[in-house]
Amino acid sequence: MALPKLNVPKYMVTLPSTKKQISMRPFLVKEEKVLMVALESNDIEQISNAVRNIILDCYDLDNLDELTVFDIEYLFLQLRAKSVGENMNLQIKCAEEDCDNMTPITINVDDIEIINQNQDRVIILDEDNGVGVEMKYPSLELISGLDFENVSQVDGVMELILKCIDGIFDNDNVYDLKNESEDEIKSFIESLNNEQFRKVQSFFLEIPAVYYKSSYDCKCGKTQEVELRGLNSFFT
Repeated sequence: MALPKLNVPKYMVTLPSTKKQISMRPFLVKEEKVLMVALESNDIEQISNAVRNIILDCYDLDNLDELTVFDIEYLFLQLRAKSVGENMNLQIKCAEEDCDNMTPITINVDDIEIINQNQDRVIILDEDNGVGVEMKYPSLELISGLDFENVSQVDGVMELILKCIDGIFDNDNVYDLKNESEDEIKSFIESLNNEQFRKVQSFFLEIPAVYYKSSYDCKCGKTQEVELRGLNSFFT
């Protein structure tokens, strides 16, 4: 005789990047177990894979190819809130050099915001000739495929920029990059001077992300600020 099936509630969640609504169900015990194993490993890649797979299981999505990293961060936090509760309990280490105290803090998911949502993705590189680029946000698939040991080096930054340039334009033309080879786009990037290259680099420092800021009183008597940005910081 078949065992009964339990009803699972459905919720609608709005994607930050497109404002499109998608349906979601809370994660189940089997999925929570996968997440807990990943968190205990302290392995960023394993945690990212667990988050990715749980989102695909619980949201009405065929793939995550078109979603930005901050979409993924937001979707996971909303999923967690509906699955195990709105409050997250973290242990925060005191910033004072001579203090080793860990202070427990509780964060409500509703108090976590997405910063820099109005970031301008158009970067003017040469005002005289109107040369500029339009950037796109890196997807989880792109981030997962990057070599994190290399991404802080020049070659790694070049690869990230190459994958995230969505368009190039000047006063006379808008260039369709689908018609340009990767070598031609790379040559364009390599032709930038230091100031222009830094402008493009700074785009990645200011992309939208889940963010929380507050303060707490440590046992050492000092009031400390806690500032969390990006999903990994909420797994402290």
